[in-house]
Amino acid sequence: MELPGDRPAGFQYPVEYPITIIGLAGDDFAEHARGLVARVVGAAPAGQVTVRASAGGKYHSVTVVVTLTSEPQRLSLYDALRDDPRVVHAL
Repeated sequence: MELPGDRPAGFQYPVEYPITIIGLAGDDFAEHARGLVARVVGAAPAGQVTVRASAGGKYHSVTVVVTLTSEPQRLSLYDALRDDPRVVHAL
């Protein structure tokens, strides 16, 4: 019997991966976030993108479900998001 601790750490690629990008609310933040993701992993269909406003309306949370093919690609995605001045946080 395989126990959870017996599995190698990390993801098994390719993997469907939801990434949440938080930034100041703006008319185009969702499209901006989607564009950042597309530069690294390719365009995500509109059906794979959800947008929520914070309770106070100051922030938008954009979740994009992408297919990642490797750990370097996942890390590159986070690097691209971290380098963008409009992104406050990425999960």
